[in-house]
Amino acid sequence: MIRRIRVSPVNSLLFLMDAKGGRAPDPIWGQMIHSSPSCISFACFPEVDGPTEIAIGPAGEVQPEPLLVFKGELETPSRMIVLETAEHERILDVPVTRERTIVHLWYSHPKWPEKIVVGLD
Repeated sequence: MIRRIRVSPVNSLLFLMDAKGGRAPDPIWGQMIHSSPSCISFACFPEVDGPTEIAIGPAGEVQPEPLLVFKGELETPSRMIVLETAEHERILDVPVTRERTIVHLWYSHPKWPEKIVVGLD
């Protein structure tokens, strides 16, 4: 099942992690996406300019945006991924089938993505 939401998060930053939590990645100046084994942080459309459309679901079912900007593995021991803001506000919960999930991120624009698609394997 594909979940969709429109959001304007503070700092234009979102975090994807296991429902039991994760260690936020260390930021690297100039990069839009950061990851640790248990958390992926990514930038979205500037909050003052409007919402970002987020779609998240199985990689084979989502409609990708033009730019694949990330592909990596995320520890998901609870088999539930959450999408949170920098203020720890939970936006979405998505069940997954494994304790390690491959995450794909597609952006509609390389710097200011109005649409972001998250594909899960």
